[in-house]
Amino acid sequence: MRKFALAAICTLSMVGWVVAEEFNLSITKINSDGTITGTKTAGFGGKGGKGGGKGGGKGEEVSVKMAKNVEVFKGKFDTDAKAWVKEGDDLKVTGLTKALHEKENGSVVVGTTTLTAADTLTLTVKDGKPAAKLNGKDVDFNEVKVNGKAPLTTRVTTADDGTVTTILITPAGGFGGFGKGKGKADK
Repeated sequence: MRKFALAAICTLSMVGWVVAEEFNLSITKINSDGTITGTKTAGFGGKGGKGGGKGGGKGEEVSVKMAKNVEVFKGKFDTDAKAWVKEGDDLKVTGLTKALHEKENGSVVVGTTTLTAADTLTLTVKDGKPAAKLNGKDVDFNEVKVNGKAPLTTRVTTADDGTVTTILITPAGGFGGFGKGKGKADK
């Protein structure tokens, strides 16, 4: 019995424990082998991760494997529950790839519409007043937002084996629910 107990302790200490975890991940790449690479921080809200949920802190570069049935949602911070919650339908890996592509290349948004290659946006200044036209139609200049290149901010949940089961795409910063991602252009 002592030999069994000693063997069990040695095995567990050599293998280590992997437990389910929730953390912020600024995704920089989706790899062809089913992993995602980015900077991991504990962040604000939710549970798990280093730093006790007190803020971003220093990040750690990681690559984590996505589960075959990974779920991807837009996320918002629920101030009452003090946690990130899912918003809308499952975007799947395709939606994650699209969101990362937009962040990698920057984007221009007019109102709630992200412009595509088929759109034409014209910005002018006449008599000191800015004006904007989208596809030949006047639009409110204040509704034009230019977002620079940046990593995709997410809140990731892993299973006990360390694979990513849920990804919530969060507003820039990923810490708390300060607004709904609207406002001045990302820097």
